[in-house]
Amino acid sequence: MKQRRGIIVCFEFLSMTLLFSGSLAALPEKPFDYPSARLAALGGRHGTLVNDFTALFTNPAGFVEAQEGFSAAELSLSVYGPVFDIADSLVNFFGGGPLDISGIVGPGGLATGLNLSGPLAFGWVGRGLGFGLFNRTVADAATLGATIQVRAVEEFLMTGGYSFRLINKGPSLLDAGFLGKGFVRGQLPLSASILTVTDLFSGNPLDTQPFTTVLGVGVDLGVLYQFAKTLSLSLVYHDAYSPVLVVPYTSALSFLTGGAASGSGAYNTVKSSLDAGIAYSPRFAFLDRYVSRLTLMADYRDMLDLWALIPRNPVLNVGIGLEVVVLDALSLRAGISDALPALGFGIDFSIMQLDFAMRGVELGLDPGIQTTYAVDVGLLFRY
Repeated sequence: MKQRRGIIVCFEFLSMTLLFSGSLAALPEKPFDYPSARLAALGGRHGTLVNDFTALFTNPAGFVEAQEGFSAAELSLSVYGPVFDIADSLVNFFGGGPLDISGIVGPGGLATGLNLSGPLAFGWVGRGLGFGLFNRTVADAATLGATIQVRAVEEFLMTGGYSFRLINKGPSLLDAGFLGKGFVRGQLPLSASILTVTDLFSGNPLDTQPFTTVLGVGVDLGVLYQFAKTLSLSLVYHDAYSPVLVVPYTSALSFLTGGAASGSGAYNTVKSSLDAGIAYSPRFAFLDRYVSRLTLMADYRDMLDLWALIPRNPVLNVGIGLEVVVLDALSLRAGISDALPALGFGIDFSIMQLDFAMRGVELGLDPGIQTTYAVDVGLLFRY
């Protein structure tokens, strides 16, 4: 009996080992993370924040509730890390000096990057419908020992969905919705020594470095409950199922000129995220003359990460946001994300909207492990 039990235990251990090793060998692809200075200032995305075009990226169930809006274009930039120190090094380099970032790399290494969306940001939301066409450019860098690794990415996303009202009884409203999407992503990896960073640009990287394309489709699912337009609850399953095809090429030029792939494509999926949120919008008679809207939001993001092999500290997945809109023109925002503060504002100029945010970012798995800061700026042309 003991021998049989031992065989069963060994078999179970072997099965779990194979399962975990398989999952580590094929890490999921990163989702299409659209930068937003408004959401950054509010501590990240909130499933209950569906009052405008933002519903396309927060909760597809909000298309019923969202105010009708058309997006013509957008430029949103998010940068994180010691960007000012890097900018000084680049100014020195273009002025004829050496490009040396060894003094910027701290004990925890170096991590920096930018996320630029637009100018392609065409879409419409309202009457239960939502669709859009977007582009995004990503460039990030991180050190691994004495090596700096850089990743350049260009993405295009097409998305569209529908939401419908399930319950409309007295003060209670219950909406559900889905969002389908398709995207294409091109990735170009580079690496060099931190002492010879200029090697990153030697020759023509588009012709000498391997290039990877990622083609994918996916779906988001969402539910939104509202009581008396004051209390809101949300549950959103981002990338509930988003399969992708990863195809390698010898270079970016080979891909652009119609060359054959350097290997067979591999199938993968985009990382899913199950988020739950709550929002409270109180009304105060003495403030109604000046305050158009006051909303307090709290979300727990990526609940599935709790069961991951190496999860983040649960505190880092909590997002809290406060937005006060004054005279329908000025928005004051504050939030907490990654257990770090965020502040920002927005100004509606009618012909365009300006958003700005500054926030802390935790790149480690626990608070205080690899903390940096980020700046977000957005110019939105929505009507």
